[in-house]
Amino acid sequence: MDKILVIRNDRLGDLMLILPALRIIKLSIPSIKIDCLVDNSYKDISLLSDDIDNVISYTDLTNIIFDNQYSYSISFFSTFNIGYKLWKANIKNRYAPATKIAQLFYNKTLKQNRSKSLKSEYEYNNDLARFFLDDNGYPVSKTKGPFIKLSNQNEKKSDSKKVIFIHPFTGGSSKTLSEDDFIILCLELHKLCSYKFILHCDKYDYEKCLRMKNKLYKLDIDIIKPTSQLTQMFSNINQCDLFIAGSTGPLHVAASLNKKTVGFYPKKKSSTSLRWSTINDETNKLAYEDFGTSDKYIKVNIFSIANEIYNKLLK
Repeated sequence: MDKILVIRNDRLGDLMLILPALRIIKLSIPSIKIDCLVDNSYKDISLLSDDIDNVISYTDLTNIIFDNQYSYSISFFSTFNIGYKLWKANIKNRYAPATKIAQLFYNKTLKQNRSKSLKSEYEYNNDLARFFLDDNGYPVSKTKGPFIKLSNQNEKKSDSKKVIFIHPFTGGSSKTLSEDDFIILCLELHKLCSYKFILHCDKYDYEKCLRMKNKLYKLDIDIIKPTSQLTQMFSNINQCDLFIAGSTGPLHVAASLNKKTVGFYPKKKSSTSLRWSTINDETNKLAYEDFGTSDKYIKVNIFSIANEIYNKLLK
């Protein structure tokens, strides 16, 4: 087996959650080349991951499938249209979870019941990778992170203060803490020790971060320069000692670098902290679920959480 096509062409956080599975495949079959279909916004992921050899865009999918004559594919995420194209291209071994109507186009399926959220998304992905390896007679290798490598990954900061990134807005993908609660969290952490705070955001939330910064003027706080460049985003996040956010893509980016993370999650079954757990080491992460009744914001005990963050991740 010399190559495989893998598919995860939805959101950034979801893409990060297949990285452990790709590492398992790479370590188990060192000679294999992994081509990955991703959303066009994340095409530079192959520059950041040693486990992705080539990136494929959706617009080129049909031609590339026929040109490369893949014998194996794994769909970690699939739409009806993608499943149809893989089947139409006559890829002999098409692996996917046994879910949704798109499974009709796959001949190697694993029943996972992901909707029950009994384990994390990345563990479901790992199970699918192991299923693929077992089915083809390969021993399964163990793996660990970090799953992203950067040239500046081990650079030391000259500033002695620990750097805390706060990503206070989610772009609508999931609810998170209110702006006021993020402000209280920063103030409570500041009472425990002096930190450098960086507000992390995209260009659409920059003005809201300016408003937050003005309210936190007594702290050592700046705002990241928003970027649409994936490699720059990773490089920015790599400078933090701790990344705090709701369940959103940048939180999973920080985890892929094995940064310390604090995540806030909705309570609903499909969005729990278990289902969308990050891929950093267990000792590097804390997760909190909503106990409120607001449809707009996650509510947690900010004061006790600030103390726990300090004692477990910042001391």
